[in-house]
Amino acid sequence: MGSDITLFSGYGQKENRTTNYCLLVLRMIYEENPKFLGEVLSNLVDEELADVVGVHFRQQTRKKGSVPDGLIIQRPFTIYIETKNFDWFYDAQLKQHLKALHEDGSGLKALVALGNFEALTDNRFSNIVALCTDEYQGSIYFAAVSFEEFLDALPRDKVSKNLSDTLDDFEAYLNEVGVLPRWKHRLDVVNCSRRPGEVTKENVYVCPAKGGAYNHLRAKYFGMYQGKAVRYVALIEAVVELDGEGGGTLRWKHVDTPDADLMARAEAKRVRLRPGTDPLRVFLLGPLHPTDFRKPTKGGMQNSKQYFDIERLAPSDAADLAERLRGQTWRDFPR
Repeated sequence: MGSDITLFSGYGQKENRTTNYCLLVLRMIYEENPKFLGEVLSNLVDEELADVVGVHFRQQTRKKGSVPDGLIIQRPFTIYIETKNFDWFYDAQLKQHLKALHEDGSGLKALVALGNFEALTDNRFSNIVALCTDEYQGSIYFAAVSFEEFLDALPRDKVSKNLSDTLDDFEAYLNEVGVLPRWKHRLDVVNCSRRPGEVTKENVYVCPAKGGAYNHLRAKYFGMYQGKAVRYVALIEAVVELDGEGGGTLRWKHVDTPDADLMARAEAKRVRLRPGTDPLRVFLLGPLHPTDFRKPTKGGMQNSKQYFDIERLAPSDAADLAERLRGQTWRDFPR
């Protein structure tokens, strides 16, 4: 038996608390104005939901055998939400949700996968989308939604101040539990002293596809370190892991380029720069922009990589970031 959503959640697991607060926010939006909830669900799932949520009033509407003077309608709809604090969705679980949803009443139906997606590649949920289209004949909508997209869909400007303040608190909570994309504010500085030419001439950084020193958190920007300073920065367009046997995985992408094109580009770089069968991680970089972001302490860079939080700089792109970093030192930034 399920539990009612509540302001004072007793759930011990972060995932359950997050679900509770997401539903609570949606309920508060509905209570303020049902149309607002319709707009939110329309942005997240499908445009049809905008006209479904809330009571509708009609008059002189012809029905079979009669024309009532007044008509009050509440169309049925059902939405299942599967929440993950990480990108750990499994097709088997989502398929069970689709089956249960199909058998659950009438009206418009939708399944939402709400998660902390590092990357939504073209085929991430292709099996689930195919099921909705083929087996369920389009009677169930499916949407994969990141927490950032969930926040962006909320009506910040036209709600009351009390609800607006609550939505700000909700965003602070999501940030605190780590489900918002901090990678957008992360600069991955990599020691490129051994092979600077690969970066400067090929716009690529290649390392072994394994953990430890070569394991990288997702970051939006790449910093090329050489000679006690970051000399160039670039947008990380994509990161591809190649298994050395013709296969590979697109880990992240930050551009609209089709997945297949990025995979082919990474494989071409591997063939030209690191022929062989060793598994490799390939960073495909955008244009390099010169900068001078200096390491102020003695000695060279001790580790192979170093992360910097650049949120306070609010760069518009890699060129702007390069300009804002020029002349600054590492001790000025949290790591």
